[in-house]
Parts: sequence; C-alpha cells; structure tokens
Amino acid sequence: MEIEIQEALQRSDILLIDVRSPGEYAEASIPGAVNIPLFEDREHHQVGIIFHQLGEAEARRVALEIIAPKLPGLVDKIVKSSGIKTPLLYCQRGGLRSLSLFEILKITGIPALRLKKGYKAYRQYVNKRITTYKLNSKFIVLHGLTGVGKTVVLKKLKAKGCPVIDLEGLAKHRGSVFGAVGMDNGRSQKDFDALLLQELDRYNQEEYIFIEGEGRRIGNIYLPPFLAKAMDEGCQILLTASMETRVNRIVETYIPASMPEHLFDDLKAALEALRKRLGNKKVDLLLNMLEQGNYRDIARTMCSDYYDLFYSDSRPECSQFETLVDAENIELAADKLLEIRKQAKSFLVKSAK
Repeated sequence: MEIEIQEALQRSDILLIDVRSPGEYAEASIPGAVNIPLFEDREHHQVGIIFHQLGEAEARRVALEIIAPKLPGLVDKIVKSSGIKTPLLYCQRGGLRSLSLFEILKITGIPALRLKKGYKAYRQYVNKRITTYKLNSKFIVLHGLTGVGKTVVLKKLKAKGCPVIDLEGLAKHRGSVFGAVGMDNGRSQKDFDALLLQELDRYNQEEYIFIEGEGRRIGNIYLPPFLAKAMDEGCQILLTASMETRVNRIVETYIPASMPEHLFDDLKAALEALRKRLGNKKVDLLLNMLEQGNYRDIARTMCSDYYDLFYSDSRPECSQFETLVDAENIELAADKLLEIRKQAKSFLVKSAK
C-alpha cells in the first residue's frame, strides 16, 4: 500500500525506512528516517552504469544478483528497527528499490507501507512549504562579536523551555572562516530546509522565537527570503563580553582536550584561506602559533585583526540595537533575555515608528 507524504508526516505509528544508498541518504533524507540500503554506494553506481550501457533488463538481472543474498538480513534489520511501528519504505522516486523490499516483506507476512513517489515527493513538499511559509511568530535576534557566547546563550534559553531556532546547528556551520571546523561535513541545503521547516512548525504558534543574527548565507547554506526578512524585522539584541572571555569561549568551542590530526589540518586550512585578507606575514605568524599550540594567542589575534574588523556591524557604535546584554555570565544573560522577551512587543512597536 502506498501513502502520500502529507499522511506519512502526520502519523506516529510508522518508521520511515530509507532504502537508498548510504551516499544518497547522507546527502539528504527525511528527518527521522533510518537508512537500510538495498545497495551500497559502489553497487548502486555499478547498476547505474549497466543500466545506461546495457539497458534495463541487464541492470535488473545484476541488481537481483547483488540483493538476493542480502534479503534475509535486510528483513531482519527492518523488523528490528521498526519495533512496534509499521515500516514505511521509500527510495528516490518510489520505484523498484522500495517496491522490491515491500514485496519481500509482504511475502514474509510483515506489514509495511511505501511512500508514494519516494524522497522526491518529500523534497517537493518541503520546497512548496518553505517558499510559501506563513510565519506567525516574531524573532528576538541575538547579535554579538565572535566568541561572545550567542550559541551558548541560545542553548541556555532552550534549556529553560524557551522557543529557540539554532540556525548554525541546523546548518552544521558556525558561519565564519572556521565555521566548518569540527562540524563533520556540514549539512546539505536539502537537509537544512527540511530541518528548518520542522523547527518553524514546532514553534509557529509562539509569540516570540529566539534566534541568532545571520547573513543571508551560513557557509554553503542559504536562508529562505521570508526568514531573512523576519529576522531583519525582529527585536535586535546585542550581546557583549570582554576580550578575555571571548578568547576563552573560542578556545573552548574549537579546541578539544586532545587535538585530533584531522582537526589540526582543518584549522590549518582555514588559516591558509585568510592569506588574501590578512596577508602572508600575519598568516605565517598564526600558523606558527598553531604549530606551537598557542591557541589562545590565535583566538586573540583573530578577534582583534579579523573578526572585530570584518564583522563591525556587531559593535554597539556601528548598528542600531534595541538594547545591550552583558554576556560575561551566561546564566544572567539568559535571565535578562527572558525579561526582554516580556517587553519585546514594546521594542518592536518603537522600532516600527
């Protein structure tokens, strides 16, 4: 039995099973879906080549040879993952991959469903909703220089039960030249859109949502126009902290107790990318600091010679903010923002005039 994506997203008695290859799943999937691939990446590529070179019949024969020995194990994985829920299978377009597993489950007496038109239907659903989204909430937008603690404050507010959308967390990118460091491989635009839509729906009946001020882009991710506009029209708050506090927070964010080799390489690559802006002499100095493990000196230099110059719109004398909040103490800053939330309506009325 096939069901539409709208019904699938409303049901709590099903588990989404993505039967596409691990590479397809990693690039974009439906939030909450479990990947139980019919083909591994290499196998999927192989079948695709045969399809284009030798035709559909030969591709199907080779595909059968590949998946036949796997079927008992795949069925076991689906049953174990689903538990008391009904598995809902999907592939890219609702074609043979999900159909073949569906038929095997049917033969073995295991109830299952298929998603009509597969992941493609979900992507179309997200695109349509994200381009026509009606936002009912207003934003309280947190600004501040790098290291001031915007993300930490947002997490504290969320722990206190406040509606918070962490755009950098959704994008897996911190929005700066070091934004991707330590953040795995980042997030695709498709997955970002899906997760953002999920967060917006969760909080869209709230009067105010806390969010961090961002440009139109976070790394390789673009914000939808309606969201950027709503952020511009929100209640703008500037967080402040001393240089030493900012340096401490930057080091805590980027540098683990034990520096893995891949993280060191990522930091080095990020510094190399700054040669045009900072010049060879400054970058060579920073690279030497990195080699020596002088992370605090790197953070301090980056603040004074890069972040505070190129992100000057987050300084109190350069932009218009409703109010400033001292973020030296995260707990106190969060409490202050809770007070501001109660007054946000008056701030927005005042700025509209």
